[in-house]
Amino acid sequence: MRLNFLLAMPRLVQKIGDGYVFPLGMAYVSASLKRAGFNVITLNLNHHEGNLEDILKNTIVTHNINIVGTGGLSPQYHLVKNILKTVKTINPDIITVTGGGIISCQPEVAMEALEYSDYGVVGEGDVTVCEFASTLENGDDMSQVAGLIIKQGPKSFFTTEVRSDITDLNSLPWADYEGFDIDKYLQLPPPAFGGLNSNRMIPMLASRSCPYKCTFCFHSLGARYRRRSLDDFFAELDYLVERYNIEYISMADELFEPKPEYIKAFCERMKPYNIHWHADFAINNVREELLPIMKEAGLDVMFFGLESADDSILASMNKKGLTIKKIETVLKTVQKHDIPVFGAFIFGDIAETVATAQKTMQWWRAHPEYLIHLTLLKPFPGSQIYDYACEKGIIKDKVSYLKDGCPQVNISKMSDAEFAELGRQISESMDSLEKLQDVKMLSLDHIMGRVAIAGRCPACAKSNTYEEVKLFALDYLTCPHCQQKFHIPLPNEVQNNLDNNLKRLLEKYDKVAIWGMTLTVMEMFKHSQILMDSGIFPVDISESKTCINLFGKQVHAPMIINKENITLTIIAVPSHIAQITCQIEENHPGVDNVLDICELVGEQLPEKIVGHKILDEKEPSLVVN
Repeated sequence: MRLNFLLAMPRLVQKIGDGYVFPLGMAYVSASLKRAGFNVITLNLNHHEGNLEDILKNTIVTHNINIVGTGGLSPQYHLVKNILKTVKTINPDIITVTGGGIISCQPEVAMEALEYSDYGVVGEGDVTVCEFASTLENGDDMSQVAGLIIKQGPKSFFTTEVRSDITDLNSLPWADYEGFDIDKYLQLPPPAFGGLNSNRMIPMLASRSCPYKCTFCFHSLGARYRRRSLDDFFAELDYLVERYNIEYISMADELFEPKPEYIKAFCERMKPYNIHWHADFAINNVREELLPIMKEAGLDVMFFGLESADDSILASMNKKGLTIKKIETVLKTVQKHDIPVFGAFIFGDIAETVATAQKTMQWWRAHPEYLIHLTLLKPFPGSQIYDYACEKGIIKDKVSYLKDGCPQVNISKMSDAEFAELGRQISESMDSLEKLQDVKMLSLDHIMGRVAIAGRCPACAKSNTYEEVKLFALDYLTCPHCQQKFHIPLPNEVQNNLDNNLKRLLEKYDKVAIWGMTLTVMEMFKHSQILMDSGIFPVDISESKTCINLFGKQVHAPMIINKENITLTIIAVPSHIAQITCQIEENHPGVDNVLDICELVGEQLPEKIVGHKILDEKEPSLVVN
């Protein structure tokens, strides 16, 4: 019996027309199914306006769909579940299957939390889904397909034999970019991360997994590092350049190939394309003689996981052979060759103390020449520190933790009060970074939440203009002259509009929750009198932030929304608006009005806000458009 398969890519964007990080995993699965001859329909929800149920129903009915597949990572739980739930609402007889890191890291926990998934694909899905599809069409025994978890009841599951990692990556078809609207994707502004400002940027994989076993990581693409041949990679690149005229490559590998002979060969073949690219590197693998070769071949940014400036914490994280002395040497060397770096320190390891955290903070303050992001560690499912948090009872319920969005918790040697104080220091320290000077807003698109701004670089004093800058993005702007990065400023006009609109909303609703205490939002609180109103409730899921006194305002855990009977919530993290909206729907049923903070940046409130309802009750879990 021939069946029709639908692969639905979750909606990750704040609004249709925004950039996002293209999920390559589903594109590879689609390519494998299509090459095997199955009837596959693809749907990228990041390019479709409208109600999720209407979009899915129209696709399912039009193509007589029998099986719907979707997937994602653990932090995308609500997006994935919403697709599965909606499919079962449309037709409970449709078979649902879920893949990606959310399943692979803890199959039974994820299947229980997702509720509406009949099958889960554990590990790499390329081969598994083809065997799954064939078995389904032939009516054979699904328990004989390796790499599956099968739902038998609400909390009852059967896991089949473990499937080995795919050893020959050249045997796989190239990712099905076409099936997921890559032509539309390439026309979007670049996704917001690392200060990248390049257009027509496409992700590519040269390898899978990572040779390292850091305690905070989970390798969803297998436990063993493998790479494609250069011939296969560059044959695909030739195709992409010819068909799509790409201008930038985002190397999506967990770690760029560490062997110098491969790097040399890669760069020799990349140089003639005159295409810029970036990749993730390990400090210990950097060799100075390769830096000019990579730069000539178009390397634009080197991403590093620095993690800590304390050697004992680096050892605790299983960063073998990495020391702060080595970090200092490599960063200085890379800077000498005029290659921009982007790195991060993550605080809160199992061995972290006040003393080790302050040592890292002191090193960071002493080296403002590098843009190093500061953040707190999150125990993501599948990682060693997640297992530790569960064993110690810090994470008491694995299913609830997933449903709550994998909030950051304290697993360190610090007390909760000390941990909260560290969170406050991180926020205030990041605010001390260099800022764009003499900022002028040239235009404002309040529908998309974007501005065009001009300003002077604080490092080289050159004046720059930036088009379509996403407000409230968790990102940086980059000076095209000296590569200095700085936080995206909030123009004074935008701050004034926000204050005026918030005042109007407080007059209509006595209480308003603002969800997401990012650096930009905390800066807003610092300079806004209206945000100090007793009716404003700042909210965040991170444990460290809920202990912060924000210039006189206590930051609350989300349950304050239920306790205070708050009916209006403003989401202040646009890049996470889809996940948070779904989370509000599931955990805070009293909220009937959800707003994107970018809808408040214009001089007037949108007409729909002035009316009775902000969200149509038929589409409670969609991004507000």
